[in-house]
Amino acid sequence: MHRSGKRNLLRYAGWLPFFMMLITLPAAAYAASPRDIIFGGIAWGLRQTSGPVDPGPNTFSNSPDQVWVDEQGSVHLTLQKRDNVWTASEMMAKKDAGYGTYRFTVSSSESSLDPNIVFGFFTWDKAPEAFNREIDIEISRWGVKDGPNGWFTVQPYDVPGNQHAFNLPKAASYTFEMRWDKGLVEFVLYCDGKLSEYWKYAGRVPEPGRARLRINLWLFRGKAPQGPGPYEVVISDFSYVPSR
Repeated sequence: MHRSGKRNLLRYAGWLPFFMMLITLPAAAYAASPRDIIFGGIAWGLRQTSGPVDPGPNTFSNSPDQVWVDEQGSVHLTLQKRDNVWTASEMMAKKDAGYGTYRFTVSSSESSLDPNIVFGFFTWDKAPEAFNREIDIEISRWGVKDGPNGWFTVQPYDVPGNQHAFNLPKAASYTFEMRWDKGLVEFVLYCDGKLSEYWKYAGRVPEPGRARLRINLWLFRGKAPQGPGPYEVVISDFSYVPSR
């Protein structure tokens, strides 16, 4: 999902046209370069692709109007059309995750997302033999208009007992907690500050390895939403308290 030089055999004169090209490139030419943001005291890289990739498949954009942090410290993820192509958002923590309690709040718009839109908060490691050490909090109806839209998962999702589905009740805000410790994964949802959902995973708990946090907003199977967009999810009050 993610991100070398050759020995220099050229003389200075050979480099001159290249340097002149860099000086004269328009600002738009740099749009595909990596861009970091700070959110919740953590540096995050923003995903940029030249075409459709997993998950979805979706095309991801790191443009400043795609993902940004506002003056209140909340992060905005959008799903929008650019040149007739829907672009998704993904931010990737630049430090390893670990045992502890992860907590964040999203606004009421989460409960009314288009059925084809997926919001995900999850851990990810480049270790397929450990199912990428993926633990998920997801909000999506997965293309089913009347399906449940809340999901707590420890991968692989298709193993019985590895996933808990529920419906988000109407509320002004939703606060999620994921508690991860040795041999333990628990999920909690608070709606307007009141306990609404709790699930304790009873299967095999992954160790942290080199897992890192990711947050994304994308289209299930790349299918366009019904409306013109753009669509937005705002995340606030993110915190991580390591286990002692």
